[in-house]
Amino acid sequence: MSATRRAQQSDRPRYPDVEAAVGEDPARFLACSEHYLPLARIRGIQDKGLLSAYRAVEIREFGGREIVLEAIEERERELDAEGSR
Repeated sequence: MSATRRAQQSDRPRYPDVEAAVGEDPARFLACSEHYLPLARIRGIQDKGLLSAYRAVEIREFGGREIVLEAIEERERELDAEGSR
């Protein structure tokens, strides 16, 4: 079975409406069993709308894990600081 087919059959939550709106499905990263992957992705986000989508999916699907919400808030602060320069 190909990797693409396995990915399509995975049990992770899917948010196609969010993907259509912001360009990616946050659940793809948030559902990862490797704890560093969602945090690394969040650190690379450049758009506050995408951060909001990550926050919404995190809270809805995963109960709002503190480490993830803190990473989102930190990234928002960084983007705010970059915008004020």
